[in-house]
Amino acid sequence: MSAIRNIMKKSTVMNMTVDTVRFLRAIRTYNQGGETPIEGVHSARHLFFSTNQASHKIFTSVQNFLSRNNTVELGQKRGILGDMSKAAALQEATRNVQEVGYHIFDAKLSSEECAELVEYARTTPSKPRIADQVEKIPYDRNNLKANLYDFAPQDLLENPIIQRLITDESILTFARELLGPSVRLHNVTMWWSNADFHNVSKNTAAQLYHVDMDTIKWIKIFFYLTDVGPENGPHCYIAKSHRNAPKAVYREGRIEDEEIAAHFPKEDIKEITGAAGTILAADTVGLHKGKPLTKGERLLFQLTFGITGFGYDPPRKITVNEKFSPEFLAKIDKNPTVYKGGYF
Repeated sequence: MSAIRNIMKKSTVMNMTVDTVRFLRAIRTYNQGGETPIEGVHSARHLFFSTNQASHKIFTSVQNFLSRNNTVELGQKRGILGDMSKAAALQEATRNVQEVGYHIFDAKLSSEECAELVEYARTTPSKPRIADQVEKIPYDRNNLKANLYDFAPQDLLENPIIQRLITDESILTFARELLGPSVRLHNVTMWWSNADFHNVSKNTAAQLYHVDMDTIKWIKIFFYLTDVGPENGPHCYIAKSHRNAPKAVYREGRIEDEEIAAHFPKEDIKEITGAAGTILAADTVGLHKGKPLTKGERLLFQLTFGITGFGYDPPRKITVNEKFSPEFLAKIDKNPTVYKGGYF
């Protein structure tokens, strides 16, 4: 029996060693040319679970030390999230994310901006989330091809409201406080979900509990652009699971609701509803899912800030054209460590 245990122990050490080497090589490849070897991303994920998050915490500390001289220029620190120059507001938001895993802001996106983005999403072609779908098509609720439709970063970044969101000083102040001097825009995403397309894979639609591993350290900010009630696909989050969760459910892959209910008290299983304009920040290293829609449709916009562009589907350079205002481009140039090297 002891011989078997020794073999298993050596195998674990060997696997961690191989994953560490692959991860560090992939980081070097990314830093040299912006490409992320997929085997390195897989190894990073394996290390995250096998070291109980220690690998990512170490990398984050090293990355922020190397980036300690980065400056993020901020003016009034006011914007969409309110006045982040007020220490109490900033501390409450960051403390909730650090301790509970998420924070719902008192401030909301205006009804006019939500309406404009909904109209934009109905008229701008997007890609149904189905296998082998290449062509973008308009989202038509009366002629659905999938239950999810994703928008391209190029199209999103050409939108003036989204340009304002990604350079908003209150958002950047919040992200900088959480992530440190390495903070950078990792990606922008927006997608439709609907209840009327019934051939749905809950796995593909992220409608089963899971842990994200987009990159190494990140914060996601969600904007509900339509009203989200219990039937419209609210974001579900297991409070404090980003800090402490049983290994039986804190693992790679998708987790069924029954397993979650067996390991967490009911009061920690949060279902976050809200009117159009609701803004939610979440550390999605905690267990979470999008609840399957049973009625209507949902439009969600998401900003992700991280400490590196390394990871799954890293941001690809976009084409700057006449839809990018001089004011917006000046803000991008103002904080190159945040915005350059990814989309720009």
